[in-house]
Amino acid sequence: MVADRPSALLAIADMLTIAPMTPDQTHAFAAIWIPWLEGIGRVVEPEDAAIMADPATYYRASGGEAFLARIGDETVGAVAVKGLGESGFEFCKLVVTEAARGHGAGRALVQNCLDFAAEQGGPALFLQSFKALDVALGLARVGIAARRAQIGQRQHAPAAPAQPGAG
Repeated sequence: MVADRPSALLAIADMLTIAPMTPDQTHAFAAIWIPWLEGIGRVVEPEDAAIMADPATYYRASGGEAFLARIGDETVGAVAVKGLGESGFEFCKLVVTEAARGHGAGRALVQNCLDFAAEQGGPALFLQSFKALDVALGLARVGIAARRAQIGQRQHAPAAPAQPGAG
C-alpha cells in the first residue's frame, strides 16, 4: 500500500499513471469511491450503486470515460467524465485515497479530465458539487486556471518557422 511507503508519496507524481479503466478493473472505482462517500456521511443512492457496478460502461455510453490513477498495481484515485452531448462534459466522482492525498494525484486527475474534454472537442467541462467538497472545488479551479493559461499561450504563441523541405 502507498501508506506503507512514505518516500513514495514524495514522488507520487513521478510514479502515478492515469488511464481509462479496463474491464478487469471494474471493482476498483467503487472500492475507493463508496467508502469515501460513506466517510463524508453520505449514503450510496440507487443511481450511484448502478453506476459503480460498471462505471466504465456507464460513462463511455455517454461519450465520456472513467479513469483510474494507479501507483503500480494499487489504485489511488478515480474520476469520470460524463458526456453531455453538444453541451460538453461533466466532471464526476473524483476521489483520491487518503494515503495519496496532498501529493498531486487529485490535480493530475483533474488535468486528465480537462485534457480528455478538450481532445474530444467539448466546449465545456461542468462541475456540479456541494459545499462539503471544498477540496474538489479548489482542485477544479486550479485545473481550469491552468487550462486557460495553456490555451492563452497557444493563442498568443508565435507561429513556428517553416522547416526546410516542408510543404
